[in-house]
Amino acid sequence: METLHYDYLVLGSGIAGLTFALHAAKAGKVAVACKGALADTGTTHAQGGIAAVLSAIDSLELHVQDTLEAGAGLCNEEAVRFMVAKAPEAIQWLQQLGVCFDKADNGELALGLEGGHHEYRIAHVKDHTGLSIQQVLSKVALQEPSITILDYHMGLELLVEEERCHGMQLLDLKTKESKVILAGAVVLATGGSGQVYRHTTNPSLATGDGLAMAYRAGAKVKHMEFFQFHPTALYDPVSRETFLISEALRGAGAELVLPDGSRFMYQYHPLGSLAPRDVVSRAVYREMKLHNSPCLYLDARHFTKEYLQKLFPFIYAKCKSRGIHAERDLIPVVPAAHYQCGGIETDLHGETSLAGLYAIGEVACTGVHGANRLASNSLLEGLVFGKSAATYLVSKQPRQLRFRKYLLYPEAVGFSNELFTTAVESVKQQLQQVMWDYVGIVRTRQELMQAHRQIIKLTDELAIFTSLLNSQKTKEMQNLLTVADMIVKAAMIREKSIGGHFVEEEQEAYQV
Repeated sequence: METLHYDYLVLGSGIAGLTFALHAAKAGKVAVACKGALADTGTTHAQGGIAAVLSAIDSLELHVQDTLEAGAGLCNEEAVRFMVAKAPEAIQWLQQLGVCFDKADNGELALGLEGGHHEYRIAHVKDHTGLSIQQVLSKVALQEPSITILDYHMGLELLVEEERCHGMQLLDLKTKESKVILAGAVVLATGGSGQVYRHTTNPSLATGDGLAMAYRAGAKVKHMEFFQFHPTALYDPVSRETFLISEALRGAGAELVLPDGSRFMYQYHPLGSLAPRDVVSRAVYREMKLHNSPCLYLDARHFTKEYLQKLFPFIYAKCKSRGIHAERDLIPVVPAAHYQCGGIETDLHGETSLAGLYAIGEVACTGVHGANRLASNSLLEGLVFGKSAATYLVSKQPRQLRFRKYLLYPEAVGFSNELFTTAVESVKQQLQQVMWDYVGIVRTRQELMQAHRQIIKLTDELAIFTSLLNSQKTKEMQNLLTVADMIVKAAMIREKSIGGHFVEEEQEAYQV
């Protein structure tokens, strides 16, 4: 089995992982391993933008308070203030690298408004901000001689000895061979785990790999019950694909409406369609139930075709491909699992409870999101804490790499992947349905207990395949079951409804 040595190993190539790599590359050799191609990340799918105080009428304190309010009192205020203070320089760094944020007529950044914000503070690149950032970071990383990109490599397990993480075992998805990477520090930047739900805006690679590995290795996790559901994913009863309709469209003036075209959000929150996402998602859920409708709608008909094509080209094109002309048709939308507010517990430098292991971005829980993430704080979190972790590690004395004896994941024993594809896919679909039905936008105690029993049953079913086959699908499924178990157990412990965790028995039916 091949063994490689680096100063820093990063698993994940989104905004958090590449930000860390670019800053750490000044002091050592960095390996960036990613399960797909370099640009196959959650960052690529992020539409809205990055929140930062960039205008004279805004203030850091206002951004802090908006974040704390959205987090429903469970944010780590120290972490929030740290992130908000670092936001303007993070935007400046991206601009220096070559990210071209949209400009207003006066030459200043064109700042957008999104749910939960009381000021215009969202720097954006039309409706494909994440894609533009990913392209720039990927280009710069590929040009950096101290960074090695290991694409199509999936993390299998962390290598832990004497209560310290020394590296990771990976599976080369091209050759189907395992390899060991030893590193002075291992940094998880693997994003979210939205694939645990039937309907999600997350890409197919978002199977909670880093989170599950860290948990199995003994790292502490926090706030796993808080999974944010985005209220406006494009409704398509035929395709399984879920396409996000950015909150920026509502920030520009689009309104959520009922099937008859009437507005309803102001009866739930003073900010109407721009209320925090947990409020909007529950409101949409309630109205769908009340009207026995499979979806609700976004009304953007007061915009011209030219305006929509200029500011929201991806959204307009996707709607048009489904036969929806946004300038004259209502856009059908439904909620979908969007963002994992909890994760591996870390400090402000990304350090976890397991020595040698760091976590940044969505996989981490710094506490900045609390019970519900404020819109456009996610890309910001990856930038700020990616740099913070790199700065901290670079300032430390490099550790001497060593390799003794690790219990490695077994090699494949000759079985064909195709032999188990149908069975493993069945387990995945059952899990996704269980989580959607029982651990979704609105939960009950009885449903949580039912979900717990079903996850145990599905875990036993999958155990047959994980013992026989070293493959991407079986490992992803194992990770999804691990994450689902964490979410359900955390939800069962949390007694009161708050933020993204809403238990129906405690409230009037469907109260928001």
